Amino acid sequence: MTRNHKKAVLWLLILAAICLSGCAISPPDSLKRTGVESRSLISASTADLAPDERAVALYFRYLDSSFLAPEARVVVVQRNESLEKAIVQALIAGPLNTELSPLFPTGSEVVSTSTQDGTLFVTLNDAFLGRYADEPGDISTGHWKTEGPERRRLCLDAMAATLTEAGLCDRVQVLVLQDSGRQISMRLPSGFLTRSTDTDLLPPAVRDENVLLTPHNTAECILNAWLQQDWDTLTLFSAHSPGEQSMFEAFEAAGVLLGFDLSCGSVSYDGQNAVLTASMTLRGDARESIVSSYPLRLIREEGLWKMDYQALLAMMNAKE
Repeated sequence: MTRNHKKAVLWLLILAAICLSGCAISPPDSLKRTGVESRSLISASTADLAPDERAVALYFRYLDSSFLAPEARVVVVQRNESLEKAIVQALIAGPLNTELSPLFPTGSEVVSTSTQDGTLFVTLNDAFLGRYADEPGDISTGHWKTEGPERRRLCLDAMAATLTEAGLCDRVQVLVLQDSGRQISMRLPSGFLTRSTDTDLLPPAVRDENVLLTPHNTAECILNAWLQQDWDTLTLFSAHSPGEQSMFEAFEAAGVLLGFDLSCGSVSYDGQNAVLTASMTLRGDARESIVSSYPLRLIREEGLWKMDYQALLAMMNAKE
């Protein structure tokens, strides 16, 4: 084959390749599909997805006491929101148990939540700085001088107790959105507690076991109420009890508690019972006696630790 013939063959191969590639890119009309509409990818909004659910313990105030008690709840978490925000919203909505009291000022709303280095930042609207529905304009005197600050302190403690128990943070820093137009948030001032103009900043709220109705704190409340002969408080921690009048009569006829020591105690495997030991100094029958290592048994009643009424009377009439 001559040199010219080789060039001619090479050009024929190049032209054939070009033709074949063109056919691959644009097939003949006879091979094209007709009558088929173009399709687009289907995208789902997170708001359209089924919500998640989480079992949590929400802490609320026990009646008008200085303590918080848990309420077992299932919190619904929308797919486009955080679990932390859903929990704070549930706290704001309040308890279902009638023995528990809500703690957020009227109109409070959670705007957002975010976490950094173990601190959960909870941004609330400026209604959080306002009044409770039953609160007077001036809380600097009378009952409200202590009730106002205590209720607000318990509100912060409830957030910290609930969110730390859920394992979501180590501490809670509340921010208040005071100008929604400019989206400016600020840390909670000390004036929040007293509804004053104090601009000092409150530190993040941490878990405070002293205000939680743990078995130990509940047993201590029971014994202190007996010690002080505060029968109203003692009835609050009595389960399966008869009428109040008959309870007061039985308490009055029982021994007098002069002092006590209390162990840390333990909770049963199923979490429904707790036992502590109390060493008590009693006065009865005109003499003093010491009862050592008395087993103080608590039971759960709708999530609250209480002492069975008959067991309470037996303890109050114990002998050395």
